[in-house]
Amino acid sequence: MRDRVEQLDGLRGIFSILVIAHHHNAFKESIIYNNFFVINSSLFVDFFFVLSGFVIAMNYVGKVKTAKDFGLFMKKRFIRLFPLLFFTEIIFIIANLIGENSPMKNASGLGLDYYAYTALDTLTFMGSTPVFGSWISNNYPAWSISAEMVSYAVFGLVILFLPKIKYVAFAIIAFLSGLFIISRGEYLLAYDYGFVRGMLCFSLGIFTNLVLSKRTFSLSAFEMPFLLFLIAAMYVVHHWELNLWKLVFPFIFAVGIVIFASSRGLVTQLLKSESFQYLGKISYSIYLNHAIILILVNVILFRALKSPVNEGVIAISLVTSISLTILYSHFTYEFIEKRAGKFLKEILE
Repeated sequence: MRDRVEQLDGLRGIFSILVIAHHHNAFKESIIYNNFFVINSSLFVDFFFVLSGFVIAMNYVGKVKTAKDFGLFMKKRFIRLFPLLFFTEIIFIIANLIGENSPMKNASGLGLDYYAYTALDTLTFMGSTPVFGSWISNNYPAWSISAEMVSYAVFGLVILFLPKIKYVAFAIIAFLSGLFIISRGEYLLAYDYGFVRGMLCFSLGIFTNLVLSKRTFSLSAFEMPFLLFLIAAMYVVHHWELNLWKLVFPFIFAVGIVIFASSRGLVTQLLKSESFQYLGKISYSIYLNHAIILILVNVILFRALKSPVNEGVIAISLVTSISLTILYSHFTYEFIEKRAGKFLKEILE
């Protein structure tokens, strides 16, 4: 298979926008937020994990054979993730320290020590672990980047040291991760043990690549049934408050990857369009930028301009936040992800 599957990039772009809608939760009683689909759009983070496992396995499953290979693999992952992670963390710290009474602050009276410590947690990729404590990151979605890096490290070590039984190892990791989540009684782990949730999904992505590397399917007819089933599953877990049943979603996303990677249907063609491909390309920036934009837009609309709190203005807030996030992410993709990433690569070589 190719090193990329374009329609999956398109899905990643769409889901990154839906995560913005999920975090647009300042007014939880608004119908724009208070519905089963938006409330459960946090689950699309799990799609990112599964897709990441799929893509990494597709490109590296047979290429980490020595300690040098492992080091090179981890260096590439670090170069890919760190520049934007660092930039967005600094932006958040500056915004939070503008002034003690600044409406940009996540919480009042926390001070520089708190922000510096949480930044350390994030920038050491420990934000999804309890190593430095279960802090909510300054840039709160950044916990998942920690879970990504932990998954990369586990993947590389398994491929390096257990090449002959790697799939057995990944199956055990997935099984133990699921048991741990069940023991905690909470699926949506994030700032404390989010890396466990990440490893479960990442491992399923590895097996998704194994399935697709062994067989060729033609699954165009399953595009719409899959999307309808996904929405129905989100409704069911929400309506009956089936928290731990959310464990099924990594498996659903794995099936979705198999379907869309094996499809030439109308949805796939749409996902391959230029607009959705661009959203996929800048999706990392969208993900790490959207929190600061959401805060800024709401501060301007509801605090500075004192706009009335009604469904119309809340809708304007969401549309404006999405639009500005995409625009801002264009620039961070070009100047931080690409150029700063290239600079960091030159330093580390």
